[in-house]
Amino acid sequence: MTRDYENLLPRVLAAMFPEEEKRQEIIRKLSGYGAESFHNGRARVQLGVLRLAWVRPEGLDEYIDLACKDYRDLLCAAEYPLSARDYRLKERDPEKYKKFQEEESARYDAWLEQVLSADISFTPDKT
Repeated sequence: MTRDYENLLPRVLAAMFPEEEKRQEIIRKLSGYGAESFHNGRARVQLGVLRLAWVRPEGLDEYIDLACKDYRDLLCAAEYPLSARDYRLKERDPEKYKKFQEEESARYDAWLEQVLSADISFTPDKT
């Protein structure tokens, strides 16, 4: 599935942080990723940070640091938690790899739907 991360990021931010002051604080933190020329896919990676922080809010700063060190590790954790565990799975068991990718995509979409439709706000303990 192709996702429009540039469109999704502000919507997810608004849903997770409805209070403008808190949202701006999180945006400032997230802007730590995207400042360097080697920081690829800014919106996608920042959305990945938010996805991981949804589950473990106290890890927000840690996820941003991880993204800044190697965005691929962050994306593996946020988008590919099943298929990225075994880097040779695609060659060894293509069917299992495909199933994992389908499940990962479905989980990501379910998370987006949950965040964007939820009437709750996200309140990390440590930000």
